[in-house]
Amino acid sequence: MIYGSNALAAYLRSVSPSASVEMLDVTTLADTAKTFTPGLEDFTLGIEGLFDTDTAAGSIWANITAAINAGSIVATSVAPTGFAVGNSVWVLPARTVNYEVSSAVADVVGFSMSFGAGSPANVGVSLADLAAITATANGTSVDNAAATSNGSVAQIHVTAVSGTTPTMTVVVQHSTNNSTWATLGTFTATTGTTSEVITTTGTVNRYVRAQYTVGGTTPSFTCQVSLARL
Repeated sequence: MIYGSNALAAYLRSVSPSASVEMLDVTTLADTAKTFTPGLEDFTLGIEGLFDTDTAAGSIWANITAAINAGSIVATSVAPTGFAVGNSVWVLPARTVNYEVSSAVADVVGFSMSFGAGSPANVGVSLADLAAITATANGTSVDNAAATSNGSVAQIHVTAVSGTTPTMTVVVQHSTNNSTWATLGTFTATTGTTSEVITTTGTVNRYVRAQYTVGGTTPSFTCQVSLARL
């Protein structure tokens, strides 16, 4: 799991994403049995882990506290089988619903959090593993088998940066034929650790990928990108 610009796997004991669809009763007098139609989707997330007392700026817990205080929506990604390109990822722009720190005699201090979707969310695919990007390049494409028409939500997590005056711009591209590519969405150019959520409307073509434009001297950006079709 990645929360904002922080990878949390080394701190967590459990991660529990959940998705549900409200079923609306549309039964009429002419029906002989109850009839339902799908309503709104609901995505939630619960985590439990080990508390870290580091509260320096940029630390995991400083970022969590800042997001709670500001009521911020934070890019949050959960990959049950890892973030390798093409793997399934829960793409959840999350708003914190509950945060609790607890301790008991002769036990470590732990914490739990629950999140709700702060903007459209869905299960999507990874376009970039959580690994170092050091040069301008095109990422590996992912085939969805067909285009979709309801837009998308994409997230980026940059968890570490090094080099002299490093810069990076990441673009999500889509294609009908895996050869000619067009821009689907562009993340804000970054020079440091960050995270961001972008949404698109309309058609998302069959193939998608991430494209990186990197500058500076010996730049390195530890970066993960995911996209979910809506």
